[in-house]
Amino acid sequence: MTAMSNRKASADIVFGSEVMVPLSLVDISSDQRKYSQTTIQAMAENIAVFGQRQAIEVVTSGDRYQLVFGKLRFEAVSFLGQAEIRANVKRQEEFSAQVTPRLVSIVENMARSELTKLDRSIAIADWCALYRAAQGPLKPGPKSASAERAELSLNLILNSADTELMAASAAFSASFSEAAQHFLGVSRAAVFRALKIAAIPGLQRDRIALHPIADNQSELTALADEPADRQAAILDLILGEKAKNVAEALALLDERPRVTKHSWELVAEKFARMVEPDQDRFFDLQEPAIVRWMAKKGRK
Repeated sequence: MTAMSNRKASADIVFGSEVMVPLSLVDISSDQRKYSQTTIQAMAENIAVFGQRQAIEVVTSGDRYQLVFGKLRFEAVSFLGQAEIRANVKRQEEFSAQVTPRLVSIVENMARSELTKLDRSIAIADWCALYRAAQGPLKPGPKSASAERAELSLNLILNSADTELMAASAAFSASFSEAAQHFLGVSRAAVFRALKIAAIPGLQRDRIALHPIADNQSELTALADEPADRQAAILDLILGEKAKNVAEALALLDERPRVTKHSWELVAEKFARMVEPDQDRFFDLQEPAIVRWMAKKGRK
């Protein structure tokens, strides 16, 4: 083991600069995004050929480091068997608040198009929690430090009524310009759906992180609508390839005949979950059919 690998985070560091940091001293929070082995290997091959073109970012945490962003690069360097990684090191005090490292990570990831629907929902929910923490509780009354930490945790289970979720969604989405709402997909309806999806317990989210269901919003929403114990049973059936989707899993659990939905029903369900601008675009594309239908009904 080299002297470098024995070095503590607080020693010989020029903060704000890029240095080589031992992988063994970097801690990664459990809510960081998970990557498939194929994605990690692809990044590793890129680094092997072109080198690590962008440093990861870490903050000091006692005698160790806490990863802020760059988990894929971290895992790729680890895959290559390297002991150190190039990192931009900052003091924890450099961040304006306790939640800022996670917020920086969210902002970086939200701008990346390859986020799954599950990843995006969790990011929006965490971002919303940060906003609520900064703005204070929706209802009057003090909130303990432990309660605030629980709310900021991505492992929380939202027991709030839907009306409160809608209030949180409205307040959060209203804090963005119309252009930002469209770009980030943070309309009130989108935030509401994200909060429901992110309420799926962390254990179940981990199970489906790399499964196709993680990128299927209608399936995630249907799963989120079920109680926690039913969610686990549903995923047992889907991951065990005994059911293709949530509806089939529910039919098996309730011992009901499986119902195959018509294509128009599937389209209608998907349309109902679209944000308003996307619904308007759909109407524009389907205008001839809509005009025909209205004429048939005697409407103008």
